[in-house]
Amino acid sequence: MASVLDAVNTANKAEAQLVLPKDERTLNDVIAEWRRLVAPNRKPRGLQTTESHLKAHIVPELGDVPLSHLDAHCVQEFVHKITPGRSGKMVLNIVTTLTGILLDASKWPDFRASAKPVRVSDLSLPSREKAKPRFLTGREIKKVIKASRGILRTILIVLALTGMRINEVLGLRVEDVDFENKVIHIRKSAYKGKLGTPKSDASTADIPLTAALAKELRKHLKSMNYRENPLGVLFANRNLRPYSDNKLRTYKLQPLLKSLGM
Repeated sequence: MASVLDAVNTANKAEAQLVLPKDERTLNDVIAEWRRLVAPNRKPRGLQTTESHLKAHIVPELGDVPLSHLDAHCVQEFVHKITPGRSGKMVLNIVTTLTGILLDASKWPDFRASAKPVRVSDLSLPSREKAKPRFLTGREIKKVIKASRGILRTILIVLALTGMRINEVLGLRVEDVDFENKVIHIRKSAYKGKLGTPKSDASTADIPLTAALAKELRKHLKSMNYRENPLGVLFANRNLRPYSDNKLRTYKLQPLLKSLGM
């Protein structure tokens, strides 16, 4: 049978390269297994990015390609196709998603024989221009905080005085604020109304609680803006869940910045 297939493939050249035994696995098979075994262990935001890469780029272009064909040359062709109109950083992120899944597959018994691990270093990628940093000056930050009201004001103060990520601030629980020892414990991160772990192990840390911030947080806990909730978070919405960072930006911060001409 194998010799017959080889003869057909040779005779029909490129198109016949897809004439393969029925049990040949494709990238779609690997992705299905990856979603079952690996995806549940990923952080929500990272998983959302991965699924975006899969649905928009990887599956449409490579989903039906047999694993035995997914070598460095095939992936380089994929890079060539997705590069126009995209930044070097975006292309790298998409390719990293693909190569990571192929690496996982190469370790699984059912796929090990045909899955080839392709490394990013094996590929030629478009250059990445370093993005210019965008930030507010100290004066602008004070202006925004002064113009803000309610829970947004308290959140902005925490961000400004601690340097925490927004998802870490939204994941702060009352028990994480140690007023007696003047420290904030970063242990959780909130995303889409759910508590998870911070972005990285290095993000799990204890940071100083300044007198000014302690005063603001005590005031918040005594105000109507604080809502007791099952998760014990400092900043709970009307559904008693952590706020969504995207909704805060869209419905509170961006309108405020627009009103200030910023």
